[in-house]
Amino acid sequence: MLSASPFSFRDQLAFYGAYHTNSVNVGIHMVCVPLIFMSSLVLVLATGVSLESVASHLPDAAGARVWDVCRQLAAHVSPAVWPHLNVASLVAALYLAYYYVLDVTSAALITPLWIGYYAAAWLTMEHVEHAAKYAGVLFVVSWILQFYGHGVHEGRAPALLDNLLGALVLAPLFVFVETLFFFGYRPELQAWLKNETGRLIVQFRAQHPRKVQ
Repeated sequence: MLSASPFSFRDQLAFYGAYHTNSVNVGIHMVCVPLIFMSSLVLVLATGVSLESVASHLPDAAGARVWDVCRQLAAHVSPAVWPHLNVASLVAALYLAYYYVLDVTSAALITPLWIGYYAAAWLTMEHVEHAAKYAGVLFVVSWILQFYGHGVHEGRAPALLDNLLGALVLAPLFVFVETLFFFGYRPELQAWLKNETGRLIVQFRAQHPRKVQ
């Protein structure tokens, strides 16, 4: 099993990159990872779970604090913004905050796209009939395609089987950075990542000789 420091951008990229070296598998992930994230946001929005409802299920002390925050927000933000202070936007914000901890430059570049993901999910919920049903199908199909990419083309189990949190949280940033590499983004990082993932793959093969054909 490979490990990676949760707050090291390079270590996280190398960990995830070691599971995604086949061009077909990488291409599948570049398409499916954003679709999984956006469909997940749609499904969360479809639940109608609000920050207030979350507060009502917390222990008294914690729930009271969340209620206070909600009241303060409601008093200071415009009515147009208030509906977007929901669980889906909170999840998206936490993802993005983690990306800023990892690497400010990459996080700043993905921020407009991140806002677009949420906007697309919100508009889908608002204007598409049976949006949750379609999002659920898209979510499942995208995951199936990713497992197909790993099983048939990569020849290795997905990263989530070794590091669930790291794989699920890092995946959108990884595929975004991989896309940026095509346009010449940080060539020194790309060169380092190629060398480091190669080293990790050699290490993995040495530790799991039976898994290598």
